[in-house]
Amino acid sequence: MSDTTTDQRHTVATYLSDILALEKHIKAPIDSQVGSTDHQESGASAIFAKIQSTTDKHVTALEAALEAAGGSPAAGLKSAWASLIGGGAAAVNNVRSTKVSKSLRDDYTALGLAAISYTMLHATAAGLGDAATAQLAKRHLDDITPIIVEISTAIPGVVLEELAADGEPVKISAAELTQEASKSAWSAENVRN
Repeated sequence: MSDTTTDQRHTVATYLSDILALEKHIKAPIDSQVGSTDHQESGASAIFAKIQSTTDKHVTALEAALEAAGGSPAAGLKSAWASLIGGGAAAVNNVRSTKVSKSLRDDYTALGLAAISYTMLHATAAGLGDAATAQLAKRHLDDITPIIVEISTAIPGVVLEELAADGEPVKISAAELTQEASKSAWSAENVRN
């Protein structure tokens, strides 16, 4: 194998290792959210379960791809960084009174990071001619983006339900107004401007 080919495999393996560490650490608070009675009482429980099954599937596929690329899981600083993201969210979840909405917010953020990481992996793999890894990145990106949209749609109602449960005089119907405002902000027309 030429030095160029070895360098390319190493580059792809590094990206695979990074995103594997991220997915594993996203999984930690998700597992806690799925098992929490607070989270089961809201309509968000299906979203948490979807994220959990998706991250489980991704971790398995990434481990196989990393092994095939001759790489090893991230260690040291990268692993500590990913642990901070996942573990930090789990720790904060334990002290919140608005656990569901803020858990969804944190999950949205983590999935956004995973989505851009898969975009980077896809670009890297496609640019280096690694079609299999590029396809893997595209499949995982396709898995994540609908969940991000689902969270964006669900969160206004969850926030308002939590406020109502805390005794705030909110109009639950305002969730639809917020959903429309969010949809408008993300519309292709608005993004182009």
